[in-house]
Amino acid sequence: MIKRILLLVLACSMAAMGQTQKSRAALEAEKKENLKRIEEVKKVLGATQKEKQTSLSQAKALQRQIENQEKKISLAQQDFHLISKEMEINLAQQDTLRKELEVLQKEYAEILVQEAKNSGKLTKLGFLFSSTSLTELFMRYKYLQQYSENRKKKFEKMKSLTADLKKRQAELAQGKLRQEQVIKEVTEDKKGLDNLKSKQEEIVKELTSKEKQLKVELKKQQDALRQLNSVISVAIAKERAARKAEEEAKKAAERKRAEEAARLEEARRVAERNKAKDAPSTKTNEAPVKEAPKPNPEPVVSAPTRTEVATIASGKFSAAKNRLSWPANGFISSRFGVRDHAVLKGIKVDNHGIDIRTSAGAEVRAVFEGVVLDISQIPGLNYVVAVQHGDYYTVYANLASVAVKVNQKVSGREIIGTVAEKDGVPEINFQVWHNFTKLNPELWLGPK
Repeated sequence: MIKRILLLVLACSMAAMGQTQKSRAALEAEKKENLKRIEEVKKVLGATQKEKQTSLSQAKALQRQIENQEKKISLAQQDFHLISKEMEINLAQQDTLRKELEVLQKEYAEILVQEAKNSGKLTKLGFLFSSTSLTELFMRYKYLQQYSENRKKKFEKMKSLTADLKKRQAELAQGKLRQEQVIKEVTEDKKGLDNLKSKQEEIVKELTSKEKQLKVELKKQQDALRQLNSVISVAIAKERAARKAEEEAKKAAERKRAEEAARLEEARRVAERNKAKDAPSTKTNEAPVKEAPKPNPEPVVSAPTRTEVATIASGKFSAAKNRLSWPANGFISSRFGVRDHAVLKGIKVDNHGIDIRTSAGAEVRAVFEGVVLDISQIPGLNYVVAVQHGDYYTVYANLASVAVKVNQKVSGREIIGTVAEKDGVPEINFQVWHNFTKLNPELWLGPK
């Protein structure tokens, strides 16, 4: 009974350990991804710090790095708690193993004592040959064999448990060292975070003196984004209107074909009735004239409509959520939605997509297969390309050059242009639309 309870406790703790291992894998993957983002922003900050003039792009990059650093500290704290949980499970398993080992040691000691008592009375051979029949001899032999194997198994199990206990004690000691290392890293990271915030305060203070200039630039950006919104909305409306017109034309053609088929059928029936009236009533020796067989009409196979194609494309795109490729290498310098301005207090900015800071002359690629819906030039955003994926659309703004044409089919990862500079830095604005609704692109992009 005790053994069963111990085994149940051990199984539960092993299951809990399995869950922590899954959490550990997810945490390590997130830490790795965050470190990659930190390195990306660090390179940009290294380049912008060489610039003599303080810019809004520096403030944005610092804000992203502050967020990344805060995330790093948060992940480290999660790591500390996870190690604590692992150690707690480890201790529980050690206690269970130790109890199981004590039970086995007690049982093994009893076996040895019993053997010692029996050795003075009767040897194994004497025990066997004192049998009164072959059957009894065989049964006694099997008993001794099982007895020996049982003792051997208990001994091996004790060795295994002892080794497992030593291993877990070593893991526990290692866990304590890891916790100490995490505490040290968090302390250093907090110092790094304070330094970043100090730099940000200096830049914001310097940029605040240029408030009028920043407000002028912000108005230009907002005007450009409003124009972009209008251009894409008109392009989508036209495409939807063309889709509707095509559907109506198809329905009209189908009605016309049905009406024509009905007219021909009615004419055929009238002809048959007239022929029956004109036929002679008396029989003749002339053989009846056989009519030539009527050819079967060819089935009408129509090409899929825009709506049918769009439905298929929408399903494929929707299934790719969280797995879309990135339009350019880099980091997100401005996130989706309404947020505080990086410098100007009390002013909100509304981003219909995300801004991705990349390298000069970087290639911009389609995130998914589709058809180029529109290419426009907008002051402040240079070239803008919209790609249709059924009822979904991806928008790539601030391109220096374009490598595609309207109505051209593009595949995922195909180059559609190169990045242009905005505020003196290479940056694109990337948007995802579902019909006329703007979606958060971060929820659609996969890992790099």
